[in-house]
Amino acid sequence: MARLLIVLYYCGQPVNSLLDGETRQVESLWRLQQFDFWVREPGHLALALIRSYAPGGDRLTDNDNDQADIRRVKPPSNSNDFLEDFDASLSFLTARSLVSDRPSFARSRQFSHQVVLEVEGVKFVQKIFESCPTFAWYRAQSELVAANFTRLEHYDLTFMSYLGPELNPASAATVPLIPYIQRRMAAVFGEISHVNL
Repeated sequence: MARLLIVLYYCGQPVNSLLDGETRQVESLWRLQQFDFWVREPGHLALALIRSYAPGGDRLTDNDNDQADIRRVKPPSNSNDFLEDFDASLSFLTARSLVSDRPSFARSRQFSHQVVLEVEGVKFVQKIFESCPTFAWYRAQSELVAANFTRLEHYDLTFMSYLGPELNPASAATVPLIPYIQRRMAAVFGEISHVNL
């Protein structure tokens, strides 16, 4: 639940009201699911960013030791769907007035919800950051995803084209990704003197 609140905080656009205070608004459940995927799958994030930066030659050297595999969060179901179902989590958070899940009037399957991290939810996330240092990794990961989301949102998470040619979605779900990240970084950027993954 805490991870979802942090994801909502960084995925949402800030909305300030003089009467109500700060909220964060996400325009679609699909966008929230994508953002959450990149936060809970650091190995996929690394592979996608390497692929997206490859033509420009930018170097990515800001990965912590073994975090690409250690920090992976598998969805609770046995489904092959990589996007987490937020129904139960959003219901729990809505019942506590931290989040509201409002219908959207756009005519699209992807834009059927408008998820809002309410004022109390924003305050709760700020308390997490102040009092729980173990969540600093999720904060940094969410900031990285937010900074690169315009690159990431174009990847179709059904096909995961950034995995190829060595991996596919099924194999990537079961193998450690660090060796693939290291090989791809070396292939795309050449030898980098000190990079921890």
